[in-house]
Amino acid sequence: MIGVEVPYIGRAHHRATVAEAFAEPGHIVVICGEAGVGKSSLVAAERAGAVTEVVEGACLQLAGQPLPLAALEMIFDARGGWPGSPDDAEQSAEERLRAIRRWADALAPAGAATATTLVIDDLQWADETTCDFLVYLASTARRRRLSLVLTLRDDESPREGRVQDAVAELTRLPGASCMELQRLDREETRQLVAALTGSDDVDVDTWYEQTQGHPYLLGELVKDPGSRRVTDMLLARVRRLGPDAAVLVREAAVFGLWVSDDHLFRASGFAPERYAAAVREAVGTGVLVVQGADYAFRHSLMCEAVLSQLLPFERRELHERAARSLTAGRADDVVSAAAVSVHWEAAGSLGEAAVWSLRAARATRALNAYAESWAHYRRALEFGDAPGDPSAGLDLALEAAGVARLAGDPAAAVALLEKALEERDIPASDRAVALERLGCFLWEAGQTGRSQAAYAEAAATLGPEENACHAQVWGAMGRGAFIMAEFDDAVRLADRAVAAARRHGSSAVLADALTTRGAAGTFLGDAASLEYLREAVRLARDVEDRVVLCRGYANLMISYEFSGMPEEACTAALEGLRLLPEYGLELAVGAALACNAANMLRRRGRYARCEEVLAGLLDGHVVQGQGLHLHLERAELRLATGDTAGARASLEAAGALREIDEPTVVAALATVTAALLAREGDHAGCHRTVVEALERLAHTQDKAFRTELLVIGCRNEADRRGPVPGRKDAAADARSQWLDAQLQLVAPTTEDDPGHAADHRAARAELDRAMGEATAEGWAAAGALWRAVDRPLEEAYCLFRQAECHLAEKRRDRAAAAASAAREISERLGAAPLTADIDALVGRSRLTATPAPRAPAEERPYGLTEREHEVLALLGTGATNRQIARSLFISERTVGVHVSRVLAKLQVSNRGQAAVLAAKVAPKSPVALVEGR
Repeated sequence: MIGVEVPYIGRAHHRATVAEAFAEPGHIVVICGEAGVGKSSLVAAERAGAVTEVVEGACLQLAGQPLPLAALEMIFDARGGWPGSPDDAEQSAEERLRAIRRWADALAPAGAATATTLVIDDLQWADETTCDFLVYLASTARRRRLSLVLTLRDDESPREGRVQDAVAELTRLPGASCMELQRLDREETRQLVAALTGSDDVDVDTWYEQTQGHPYLLGELVKDPGSRRVTDMLLARVRRLGPDAAVLVREAAVFGLWVSDDHLFRASGFAPERYAAAVREAVGTGVLVVQGADYAFRHSLMCEAVLSQLLPFERRELHERAARSLTAGRADDVVSAAAVSVHWEAAGSLGEAAVWSLRAARATRALNAYAESWAHYRRALEFGDAPGDPSAGLDLALEAAGVARLAGDPAAAVALLEKALEERDIPASDRAVALERLGCFLWEAGQTGRSQAAYAEAAATLGPEENACHAQVWGAMGRGAFIMAEFDDAVRLADRAVAAARRHGSSAVLADALTTRGAAGTFLGDAASLEYLREAVRLARDVEDRVVLCRGYANLMISYEFSGMPEEACTAALEGLRLLPEYGLELAVGAALACNAANMLRRRGRYARCEEVLAGLLDGHVVQGQGLHLHLERAELRLATGDTAGARASLEAAGALREIDEPTVVAALATVTAALLAREGDHAGCHRTVVEALERLAHTQDKAFRTELLVIGCRNEADRRGPVPGRKDAAADARSQWLDAQLQLVAPTTEDDPGHAADHRAARAELDRAMGEATAEGWAAAGALWRAVDRPLEEAYCLFRQAECHLAEKRRDRAAAAASAAREISERLGAAPLTADIDALVGRSRLTATPAPRAPAEERPYGLTEREHEVLALLGTGATNRQIARSLFISERTVGVHVSRVLAKLQVSNRGQAAVLAAKVAPKSPVALVEGR
């Protein structure tokens, strides 16, 4: 930190706050103010009495450009160098997060014996990685026994928007203080001048008029009372220097706020004796101050004033000397490489600037600082001529584009690769690899159609001899087909990718292809496909790129759900959620995993846990890309709990998704929009949304998305017709006929997932309600399906409608039982709108509350679940799996799963033995047997 000679006057409250940060851990202090107002001197004044170990760093700028990672370089230089990374670590967003944790542990490990205070000056020049590091440190400060003191010039706009976001995040944390230092008032001005002059006879009005209470300018004016302009005050000391010292100070100013003795000596070109004399003069007059082996200006304002006096030719010459001085010494660190590039640029040597920008880009990439690395790559590409070898040019473009994608800018990665691919003489194999990467970046940029086109072109470019590139391209094409709900194509391409990857590819490519194969196969009703997904997750656990594991979990949980295995789906969701604190939402698959996990929790009725997960991921964070789906999940949760305004806000927060044409996005957005419009009473808008979405989804193989929309559409139609649905209405009849036709298109088969069957049965019941033909039996059948797949809100809703039907048929006892069961579930969930509807029904019909009928645990021995008890009862009748499936409205493969579990719990080896026990355990089937061939 740069020390100052000005005594510190006033600001007792500010001093006490800063002193606490030097006395004990857990404090985060951000000190804002204009240059020279006393931020650094406030910190220096309290640092003198520090009880904690103090570590200091400063963010720097050079020639008007921030120097990335400068503060971190200072911190870790003082600790013996940057913490190392594993030799086999892959470049990924996840590895960047792990690197930040390694750095934090190296600076202040959890449970450290000694408390530490980290001081960072000039945060306005910080880069994205430094901001992320400081926010992470601050978030874990207490367990690391750490305090942070940060200074920020608020009279200069940060180059990085992340700085403002970081300050906002820091000041929201517990134990955080944000102080804005103002200039001195007249009394404080009098006290300071008296302290500096040693006299109490102070004409305060004159001093205040000239400086407006600016502490640093007051100090300079005391040294040279004749100065009348700010520039004169700042340069008064400099103008007293001799020729050699003046040259040395100008060179030092070009280096920035501070410069090492070694670099300044080489840049000066002076003999040792001449250099020593010039340095002593600059230090003796107070222009430079000594900091260990470095020199620094007394204040940044003085450095800026010296630079403002340089003529263009002087700047070029001085920057060239600085560049040569740095390259002659140690220039292999990230900050020096960046500084050399800036100096060569200012000297007019753009070729040299490109070379050093590329070195800086690769050095920062090795530290997983992707935003800063991408900035250096941009400079290298801007300054340097394209390599003569087309392959070399493409390699550099691929290298830079990969970093751009990791920095969160896939659109820039796309533009860079598209430009590189314009070169005609690129070998076919290299072009295929680049096109596959282009397809990936296009998808992440939300350009699905162009992504598929790039994958297709990559496949057409592949040579006849199969190699690892074939596995990667086919895997990418399969993934693209799956995203577009073209499941047959996804299976075909994934099978090719899996076979090629087993022969030639990496574990990551194989695991990714297996994920596509398993998920697509499951959606097509292939019972064996879950094993592909399980193998994918097993493989992905040992793959360094954790993106593959995130994608595996995201698809495993949804495939379990599709297969009628809700407990397994929820378990996978919770396992996947444990990955998020470590790997975050930087990539689309991390967002997909989070969305699927939240979806599982919401469907299971675990609303509090779901909101906890969503709040942790959304509140206080800016979410983009695929992460916007989290807002849709929150909208659905808020609709379920009755927060209509909050649901509208969440939907609006996800508005950018409207530009994406992927079936999952179209369906998710339409589902929330239609449900919200129906809740708000806009029945026409709801119907229009359903129609438009179904038209866009008509070409896909997926039936589940469309059926979920039809449930909302049919419910909306029933609500729209009101309590007397039988009256004639040609427009309403036309809408109902259209909905009926759509339901026929998505009718389930025995191989479809149970959730789809439940949705379809519920939609049919809603349409019957719209036509005045609903029955208690129809709603009971839908409710049984929802209970089978563990969807309590939907089950409660069906019970509510079942109670309505019982009332219409004068069966009040049954109505009361159904209403009580519905209310018990809705109240437990916190589903306020449904609870209100049930209470209204009970109130207007004067029903007597009746406990819901539930099978006592003693009636279901051997630890059988309710569904397993039903299966066992049907086994006792000699029913086949197909007959059981039809009776319970589930698929045959789900019946097979339940039968296996029943046999295991009963500890019998075949169905015959189970049937014998069924006569005792489940003497009467609670479900009517549906005959079938």
